[in-house]
Amino acid sequence: MRIRPLGAACAAAALFLIAGCEEQTPGTASPQTSAVPSTSEAPAGSSAQPSASSRPSATAATVSEATKSATGGAVAHSPQGAASVMEEYFHALGAKDLETVCRITGPAFDGGMKECRTLTPMQFGMFSDDDLKKLKAIRVDPAKLQSKGPDKVAVPPAAVAPQIAMMAAQPKTFTMAWRDGTWVVVA
Repeated sequence: MRIRPLGAACAAAALFLIAGCEEQTPGTASPQTSAVPSTSEAPAGSSAQPSASSRPSATAATVSEATKSATGGAVAHSPQGAASVMEEYFHALGAKDLETVCRITGPAFDGGMKECRTLTPMQFGMFSDDDLKKLKAIRVDPAKLQSKGPDKVAVPPAAVAPQIAMMAAQPKTFTMAWRDGTWVVVA
């Protein structure tokens, strides 16, 4: 995804710039998807292609650092795992935790972590104290996530509660992908 200068509505926060402000060709619609398959329905070995700096994949006996959330728990390649990482992202926004926010959303930026670390602090200043409190309390319902294939899910606004005013005014769908043993926001 390429982040472009956008109207004031999308520029209000990088959180919403990432999810939902991509250009679409007029007259086209995004395909509708069904519920996310359970872990047992996912094809075996359906992890993302390794990157140049890939880490060993997780097994039952050993869990790589890439599969651990900031709280130290393993991240499952399942709707529950994606929902857990999305919650971690919202809670990190509320806590103004730049490292966690960028670990989860850095892949959505063309400039990666560097661009995320530049834009995210501006976003932190745009939230009211009430918004920050609500962000720390957000829960994501894994049953409402939508499958985009074995390694991608969409997180629609209806899966997120409570919502801050900015989210309610401009609902956005996040796209998450399974990469290097964890879920990340890619759009």
